[in-house]
Amino acid sequence: MIEQSPPGLMSKIIRFAAMIALGLVFVYALGFLVGVSAAALDNGRLTLKTVGLLLGCLAVLGLSGYGFYRLWPRRDREEPVSPKVERTRWSLIAALGLGMAIGVALTIPMLSGESGGVFSNDPIPATTALSIVIAYAVLTPIGSYFWHRNADEFEREASGRGALLGMYAYSVVAPSWWLLERADLVPEQDPMIVFLLVMTVWGVVWQIRRSD
Repeated sequence: MIEQSPPGLMSKIIRFAAMIALGLVFVYALGFLVGVSAAALDNGRLTLKTVGLLLGCLAVLGLSGYGFYRLWPRRDREEPVSPKVERTRWSLIAALGLGMAIGVALTIPMLSGESGGVFSNDPIPATTALSIVIAYAVLTPIGSYFWHRNADEFEREASGRGALLGMYAYSVVAPSWWLLERADLVPEQDPMIVFLLVMTVWGVVWQIRRSD
């Protein structure tokens, strides 16, 4: 395989960073839309301000979703798509849908004035926590098995390379943070920050490899 030039690699990194940003915007906008709709239903009336907020949310959802779709790499735009490739795509879409649903579930309490949020360590209702854990723990293995059954060799290699580099990132970040924390040089280690860092490395490398 021909080595990729640094400018080409940098453009891919920028594109995937933009995809992550658009995904976060989409999740927050969706959570805000649900929160505003729930508040309007509780009040029993629809004000002009509420209509404006809802239309604004829908516009942000449409733009961020379309931007994410346009940035998603497709290595077979001009090639026929096999049933296995199609099923692999649907499994990835299902995984994105699960992540968005979890983000919305964590965002709604924050919008209603309660503690919580996607990036918060504040307490959340037990029902919300149990629902998310059950959905995540049950659906993630099923979706992963379905994806591995249908992914081709190239796709599995790209995902495996991303997972390997993600583990390398974890092997550096986790012990380094732990040692620096013990020296009172950094705040207490947050496992979700480490988790998101590892998943970001995995996802970015995976998508860069699959778009080669």
